[in-house]
Amino acid sequence: MTAAGRDPGLQPERTLLAWSRTALVLAADALLVLRTGYVRGRPGLTALGGVLAAAAAGTYAHGLRRRSAVEHSPHVSAGRWWMRGLTAAVVLAAGGAAWSVLVNTGG
Repeated sequence: MTAAGRDPGLQPERTLLAWSRTALVLAADALLVLRTGYVRGRPGLTALGGVLAAAAAGTYAHGLRRRSAVEHSPHVSAGRWWMRGLTAAVVLAAGGAAWSVLVNTGG
């Protein structure tokens, strides 16, 4: 009988799925921010929505590239600058969502 060990094949797959989910959330937030900026006539909010849409597309493209890299070597890291960029995009998405809520409630 073998000891139950860590499944080495699932961790890279979960990480790749996380990149896809993060891209999806950024895209949804970009649509919310773009819509609010367009409907409420806020060009700054619309521009932020465009930036978030570009970040979502970049995150998805990077996830696809990582999928290809992981198929060749499962121990490939994401890279420091990609992680910093993704963190900045998530912070911008949170700020854009908060700004959209404030604009929609009249705050």
